Amino acid sequence: MKQIICAVLFGLFCSNSAAIQADQSDVLRNDNGEIETKGVVQSGRLVNGIGVKIERYKFAVSLRYFNQYVCGASIITPSHALTSAFCATKYLHVNIYGSSASTISGGIEIPVVQIVVHPSYVGLTFGVPNFDVAVVIVPTNAFQGTNMAPIALQSTELPVGSRCYLVGWGETNVISFASLTQLRYASMNIVSQSTCTRSWYGVPITSERICARYCFGVDACRSDIGSPLVCNGKLTGFVSITSNNCDGVRPAIFTRVAAPSIRSFIRYQTGI
Repeated sequence: MKQIICAVLFGLFCSNSAAIQADQSDVLRNDNGEIETKGVVQSGRLVNGIGVKIERYKFAVSLRYFNQYVCGASIITPSHALTSAFCATKYLHVNIYGSSASTISGGIEIPVVQIVVHPSYVGLTFGVPNFDVAVVIVPTNAFQGTNMAPIALQSTELPVGSRCYLVGWGETNVISFASLTQLRYASMNIVSQSTCTRSWYGVPITSERICARYCFGVDACRSDIGSPLVCNGKLTGFVSITSNNCDGVRPAIFTRVAAPSIRSFIRYQTGI
């Protein structure tokens, strides 16, 4: 992980976020597929996050491909989870692993019945995937076990500076890509579409996307794709794109759940 200095503009938000992280009652002791285009990586790891227990994040589950963690996902109904279309199209025949903060023990492996990708998903467009969302369907009520529960979907616009958090699994070492098996938490702050566009050198940040910035050396790189961004207790987005340096200088780009085209797709597939 790389230590970075937060910009002055975000100094207040960073200090507030740090206080929230330090106050988490469930904090533990600190214990690949990739596409790259012009400095853009559709991959992710939660760098410098804090280890947490699953009890407060029961919606967090992982996709496993041949028994290996590959992407994050979120339970949204007893029979559906939400993840990135990139994950769904790159890794076929995945299962879901839930009910545990670990990706290797203490959890339940759930078979996937079907994965439905947004019909307008086109992969990388100008370095950024468009309509990057997929609904994962599991056997009826399979997500009703211990430490598994749906999270409500965000339905309102969030003001710039809104405090959120990201939870996920992935490597923690930018050099060695050492595997991470423990669920981790990091505070985030929403940034404006215009700020995000400038940071990404003109990459189009459409209404289907929302951006958030990391502080104190926290960033997402490999394997955090699909991991949930939660604001005010609701699923606001999930990791779609981050920079290939994993240094937190640019905001991360998330698929925005409340975007009309995304929300209507979810409603059609799940009934919620």
